[in-house]
Amino acid sequence: MEIVNIENGKAYTDGIVAVDDVIVKYIQSNDCTEDTDVVQELTISSRNNGCARFINIKTDNWSISDTEEISKIIEDFKKRASF
Repeated sequence: MEIVNIENGKAYTDGIVAVDDVIVKYIQSNDCTEDTDVVQELTISSRNNGCARFINIKTDNWSISDTEEISKIIEDFKKRASF
């Protein structure tokens, strides 16, 4: 068995398992100004819509203290989604 991204083109041959959608939810503790029971969630997903793979980012509230943090999250997602 081989696991490939759906856009690889080998998805419909014997012994191939294709990955189409990838969803990763990142969770961090709240900001110091928020309710202590609240966590922050950032969901990043990708899907091939038939012509290309796109990335979607969704959050109600996600705080960063410097741009390096969001860069690290994007790099992590790229590894998990095999970009």
